[in-house]
Amino acid sequence: MDKLKALRDFMKAEELAALLIPRTDEFQGEYISPYAERLKWMTGFTGSAGFAVITQDKAAFFTDGRYTLQAQEEVPVYYEQYDFSHKTPSHWVAENLSLDEKIGYDPWLFTEAQIQHYKQPLIPLDPNPIDALWTDRPAPPQDFIQIHPLSYAGESNESKRKRIGAALKADHVLITACDSIAWLLNIRGNDVPHTPLVHSVCVLHRDGTYDLFVDLDKINGKVFNYFREGGGRAIDIRQLLTHLKALKGKCQVDPHTTPVIFSQTLEEAGIPIHRDTDPCILPKALKNAVEIQGAFQTHIQDGLALCRFFAWLDAQPLQGETSELSAAHKLAEFRKKGDHFKDLSFETISGFGSHGAIVHYRVTPDSDIPLKRDGLYLVDSGGQYLTGTTDVTRTLALGDPTPEQKDRYTRVLKGHIAIAQAVFPKGTAGIQLDGFARQFLWQIGCDYTHGTGHGVGSYLGVHEGPQRLSTWAANEPLRPGMILSNEPGYYKENAYGIRLESLITVIEKPKCTDFYGFETLTLAPFDLKLMDFSLLTKAETSWIKAYHTRIFTTLSPYLDEETKTWLKKIDSSFPSSS
Repeated sequence: MDKLKALRDFMKAEELAALLIPRTDEFQGEYISPYAERLKWMTGFTGSAGFAVITQDKAAFFTDGRYTLQAQEEVPVYYEQYDFSHKTPSHWVAENLSLDEKIGYDPWLFTEAQIQHYKQPLIPLDPNPIDALWTDRPAPPQDFIQIHPLSYAGESNESKRKRIGAALKADHVLITACDSIAWLLNIRGNDVPHTPLVHSVCVLHRDGTYDLFVDLDKINGKVFNYFREGGGRAIDIRQLLTHLKALKGKCQVDPHTTPVIFSQTLEEAGIPIHRDTDPCILPKALKNAVEIQGAFQTHIQDGLALCRFFAWLDAQPLQGETSELSAAHKLAEFRKKGDHFKDLSFETISGFGSHGAIVHYRVTPDSDIPLKRDGLYLVDSGGQYLTGTTDVTRTLALGDPTPEQKDRYTRVLKGHIAIAQAVFPKGTAGIQLDGFARQFLWQIGCDYTHGTGHGVGSYLGVHEGPQRLSTWAANEPLRPGMILSNEPGYYKENAYGIRLESLITVIEKPKCTDFYGFETLTLAPFDLKLMDFSLLTKAETSWIKAYHTRIFTTLSPYLDEETKTWLKKIDSSFPSSS
C-alpha cells in the first residue's frame, strides 16, 4: 500500500489541506500500546517523541534532540525533518498553508493547549483515517487490573481521594492521565510496554467518590469489590462521553493533559469548565516515606544486577561472541532475579561505538553489532519493581580510551557530581540547576541536547513530572520527596556517546534551614579507566571514592565472591596520588 497516497486521497475527498499525525494515544501517554502506534505505521519511526504533517505535496517530520539521528535512519527521505527546538509543527504549518486552508486532526489525540497553536480551521476527524487504512492493526490490551498494596503505596486510595477532592475548585475533576489514575486509586496494569498503567479515565467528585471508565473485561471480582467498597464505580469506557454530558455542576479539566474531545463534549452539553492542572501531578511526585524507603530498597536490588552484569561483561573476551543485543538480554536476566522485580522500565539502550552517540538508540536484530575491545559502550537501562522504578546509565571503556574520550567522560562526570552535591534554597527550580551539569562541557564549547534530569515515579512512569532539570520547561520548585535523574552526557556523532545517569532524591539539609540537596539512590560504579584525574579536584575524587565505598559496603553482603572481588578491585584502581 502507498500509505502517503492513500492518506492524500482521503484528504482530497474531505477537502483537507493538511493532516496532523502525533505520536500519542487517547490517554496522552509517553509510552503507547502497539494499537496506537499510528506514527510508526505511517513513517517507520520507533522513538517516543515524533510528529508528522502531511499535505498534498509535502510531508514533514518532527522530533527532539534525542531522536534526530534515529529519525534520519528510520523515516523515509521524502519527509522534511526538523528538530522541535528549531521548528514546531505549527510553525511549519503557518509557513506552508494559508489561513483559510483546513487541517484534519483526531480530537482524541490532541489537548486544548496543543491545538491552540494552529491558526487555520481545524476539522475533527472521526474515525481517524489511519485506523481505516491500517488493516492489520493490533487489538487493544486486555490484561487484568491489579491492586497496588498499601505496603508499597504508603497511603490508601481513600486518603488520596479525599484530600484531592477536598482541594478541588470544581464539583468534579476529569483525570485522563493514566499514571495519575494509577497513583490515585492504587492500581496498576499492563496496558503499555514497561509502565504498569491501566487505560482508563476517572471522574473524581469533590466528596472523594469516583467513576472509573475502563474496559470492564479487565476487572475481576476482587478488583470490582475494591472499587465498589472504596466509593467508586467501574463503568464501561465506551459510555464515557454519555456520562460526561450528564454531569451536574462545574468540571475541572487540565488543558495540557486532557484530549480536547472531552472539553468539546462538556461545552456542547453546557457544563461549566474550570481549567486547571491535574491535581494528582504534584502529590504523586512528592513520594511519601514508604515510597522513599522502597526506592532505596529497589536500588539495592538494581545495583546488584548492575554489578553482576559489569563483572560478567569485564570477563568476556569480546571477540564477537557478545553483542549489543545479547548484552542487553544478559542484563535483563540479572535484573529478573531481584526481589519484587516486575519488568524493565524501558527498552534497554545498549550502544557500542557510534551507536552510543544516538541518544535513545534502540538495538534491534538488524542494527545489532558485536562489542569489541576498542571502543566505548553506553548502557542505559532500568527496572520496574513493586517497591520502585529505576533508570541508570553508565559508559564503559571496553578497551583503552583515547585522551579525548577521557577528557569528555571526566567533564560529564564532574557535571554529574556537581548536581549530586548541589545545595540550593527552598523554591529553587530545576532550570536554575541545569547549568551546574553543563559548565565543564561549556568550558570547551561542548554541550548536549537533552535535559539533565527528569522525574521518576514509584512503580510507575520512568519519566514523570512536574520536576525536572533542564534548560527549558523546568520551572517547578524542587521539594523533598521528589525523585529525579541526574544524567549529563556528551555525544560525538558517528564516533561514541557518553552519559552518566543516577537517580537522586531531594532531601532537606539538616544544618541549613530552608535549604535542600540531593541524595543519590543509584548504586553503580563509574569506570575509572575513563577518568582523567588531573581534571578532578580533590573534593570530586573524594566524592567518587566515598560513592564507590558506599556501593561496596551496601552490596557486598549479597554478592557472590566473583562479583565482590571485581567490585573490590575498583577501590584499588584509584591512583595513589588521588
